[in-house]
Amino acid sequence: MSLTHHDSNTRMSQIAFHNGTVYLAGQVPGRPPVRAAVEAPLAKPEWKVEIMVVAALPEA
Repeated sequence: MSLTHHDSNTRMSQIAFHNGTVYLAGQVPGRPPVRAAVEAPLAKPEWKVEIMVVAALPEA
């Protein structure tokens, strides 16, 4: 799996590239991951939490 971090420090990477896609941000000491934050209205008012997950699979 090819994952490249750019402009990183001990807390975050500003940019990461994986499989032709660019990801921005991230915060974990020791190995800054890529993360995305989203805000969207929930589909149903009674729902309390909505979660977004992005995963990368190793290249075959």
